[in-house]
Amino acid sequence: MDQSLPPFYYQARIMFRFSNSLVNATRGTGRMSVMRNARSAVQARQYSVPTKSAQSSNTALYLSLGGAAGLGLWYAMGGMNGDLRSKLSEVRADDGEFALNKDEFRSFKLKEIQPYNHDSSVYVFELPDNKKSGLTVCSCLVVRGAGDEPKDDNGKPVIRPYTPINPPDSRGELELLIKHYPQGKMTQYLKDLKVGDELKLKGPNPKFPYKANEFNEIGLIAGGAGVTPIWQLVQEISSNPEDKTKVTILYANKSKEDILLAEKWSQIEKDSRFKIVHFLDNAPSGWSGETGYISKEAVQKYLPSTDLGEKVKVFVCGPPGQMKAISGPKKSMTDQGPLVGALADAGYSAEQVYKF
Repeated sequence: MDQSLPPFYYQARIMFRFSNSLVNATRGTGRMSVMRNARSAVQARQYSVPTKSAQSSNTALYLSLGGAAGLGLWYAMGGMNGDLRSKLSEVRADDGEFALNKDEFRSFKLKEIQPYNHDSSVYVFELPDNKKSGLTVCSCLVVRGAGDEPKDDNGKPVIRPYTPINPPDSRGELELLIKHYPQGKMTQYLKDLKVGDELKLKGPNPKFPYKANEFNEIGLIAGGAGVTPIWQLVQEISSNPEDKTKVTILYANKSKEDILLAEKWSQIEKDSRFKIVHFLDNAPSGWSGETGYISKEAVQKYLPSTDLGEKVKVFVCGPPGQMKAISGPKKSMTDQGPLVGALADAGYSAEQVYKF
């Protein structure tokens, strides 16, 4: 913020988005019509204030002046309650754009590192001005290093896709759950980051356009860190009580300690719409889940019937070996490639499967 400019400048800027409707309201109308339109414009934005006769009178007077100036004067004269002040703070936060940009990399400061388990951590990045990231459900972002960034074997910058684990509409922060692989150039680079360092992010990259109740049932198959896009979709469905989609999740890991978001799965299972089945290569004594890999037989046992046709969808995300065994790999970001593996053997069609 330019300290040489008065606070009213910024208050007026926030109010500017209301000005068009107010200006239109003044054309060819009387003063009472102006006030009615002004009130409607404010109420339509859900920026209503408690009923107070004096406040209402002053509000109408300042609104009738029209545009940002009138609203700014109303603000300056104290005509804003706490709820409305909070709403307008959100408007200021967006300022007409999101933190991320799909066409360019932007640098973001690392705010916090939260160790998760023996080889994974949550990296919390600060989004400026309390903005939203701009991500949508079933979308990801891509990252590259800042400064001394990692290079691939051809000397080109390493760029990797990641899916945040906090909801897409979260403000001010973006959380990446990163599993560190010994040979992973990007994950090792991230492992060396310190709070205050920066990382370059670009997005969103939309993938599947999920719509509530588009399917009767969906299946979600994940392995290791491939669970993050699966979790993003689970969050979307669980947060919407109007979405009646039934969800079955098959999640494979090497050991119980490798299960990511374990505490969240325990909460999700309390929702009758969800069922989760864990698969472990190395199961502990007394393990109640499945052991070994996700096979054709497991798919047929747990996932929705292929007979549901277009009302069923299976989403898959995991390491290359698992993708090959379950569905076959994608050919590219825009080409799903042929469906093979356990899902094809179980009778699913390519149209019933989406590979993250």
